[in-house]
Amino acid sequence: MRLFLSSLFFVASALPAIACPAGSETLVSCSLKGGSRVLTTCLQGDQVSYAFGRRGADADLALQRNVREVNMVPWPGIGRSIWEEFTFDNEGTSYTVYYSQERDPSAELPLAGGVIVEQGGKELAHLQCDPGSVQSSGYGLPLYEAKERAGQIYSLETRSWR
Repeated sequence: MRLFLSSLFFVASALPAIACPAGSETLVSCSLKGGSRVLTTCLQGDQVSYAFGRRGADADLALQRNVREVNMVPWPGIGRSIWEEFTFDNEGTSYTVYYSQERDPSAELPLAGGVIVEQGGKELAHLQCDPGSVQSSGYGLPLYEAKERAGQIYSLETRSWR
């Protein structure tokens, strides 16, 4: 019931521009589909929000979860790009938001991102952010620190939070 009420509160308070609420921090946000859609994820205290919808309209989907309820895979420290992803679950559907930052300073588009929608282990959609539109708090994503403040510890060996 508490989860339902907090989600209902976020849906009711979503701004038409699908912006992060005042006092919150943008995790990963971008435009998609040639600017016609917007994805915004935010962190405010121990709450993480996800909003997706048409530019300039109320969100088609708005979710809010406690940081403990959002799975996150942090960058393992290797590779040519720094990347992180985090997943919101909603009634059997998962929404995995990701970003990657090229470590090569001469990269044409150093920042990329998107969202993958899955249901029952099957990919329903993979929407990539429009080139040049990704906004991210960058590495280390503040969600990692928020999860640690909430008492969770990430294990690189098991790739899971305890």
